[in-house]
Amino acid sequence: MSDHEATDPVAPGTPASTPPTGAGSAPTPGSQYARNSSFNSSFNSGSGMRQMRRPDTPRRLKNGIRLRRKEGVDLLTWPADAWSTLLLEGIGDAVKTEGLDYARAGQTATLQITQAGIEASVQGRAPRPYTVCITPELLSALDWDRVVAIMAREAVYSAKLLAGEMPPLVEQPFVSIGKHLVPTDAKSVSRTCTCDLPAPCKHVMCVASLVLERISGDPLLAFTLRGLDGQRLLERLQEARAIATRGVARAHSTPPAADAAPEAMPLERTLENFWRPGREINEMPSETEPFAPHALLRRLGQSPLHGKFPLVGLLASIYDSIAENGRKLRDEVAHREDAHEGAEVDEPAE
Repeated sequence: MSDHEATDPVAPGTPASTPPTGAGSAPTPGSQYARNSSFNSSFNSGSGMRQMRRPDTPRRLKNGIRLRRKEGVDLLTWPADAWSTLLLEGIGDAVKTEGLDYARAGQTATLQITQAGIEASVQGRAPRPYTVCITPELLSALDWDRVVAIMAREAVYSAKLLAGEMPPLVEQPFVSIGKHLVPTDAKSVSRTCTCDLPAPCKHVMCVASLVLERISGDPLLAFTLRGLDGQRLLERLQEARAIATRGVARAHSTPPAADAAPEAMPLERTLENFWRPGREINEMPSETEPFAPHALLRRLGQSPLHGKFPLVGLLASIYDSIAENGRKLRDEVAHREDAHEGAEVDEPAE
């Protein structure tokens, strides 16, 4: 083999050597493009250069409202879980996933939850944000008056709400007037967006997830969505409770004898019969106003203590046993009093 054949192998179609370009030589075809490409590549990849947005991603929004829940819209408590059934009605899995991505990325610029409904602006791919409106059916002022009056009869409602709790029993006053705190018909909730996508779109899903997160953290928003601000409801409930109880919280109505008690006798004249019930007890009406059984236990709610038997049930049984024994003792004393009076009448006079 000759010396000029012993060269390094080259790829097929690649020139073995590139002739140098001097000061007076013309550039080879493609060399200028190669230099420009190298320059553009280094320029675009610089630290101060902003990358171009892909056409399939939304425009990034600075300081947007983000979804913080790691679970998304799953594992919600009442009433947020009930609202999720309405707000997510008809949203497919793909749209739901994309809407959650929007919510986590902070694509929501504004979000307002008022007695008139929900209004938000979501930044998508278009230059201007889209406007999303969610409007539930509102309860009338008369309905709210009736609900507040019913809630004011029991202290459990104000106690739970003031403690930041929203148990499902709050739904009972609404059901008693033929309404619901959370609508049961998805058609009663209007969801609109200014985009051209099929409804309900990913922008609606984005806003719905943020609303559900807020309801989960502040259950009083469930009242706001139905037409009465949650804080205003608490104020009205406290006012109604104060008027109904005259400033005193009572489990039962005032006994009839307490309003017309006779003047007390001097103590020295009552020592002999101090522990005996007076005859006036038999004159009290046997029928009293109806009251809820175990009203105090019902107001306190479930006990935080766990055991083999529920503490509330045990206390209720004890209260029933004490009441039954008290009634038996009352009947025995009344029977002895009647027998003693009968003996005095039958005794012949001397």
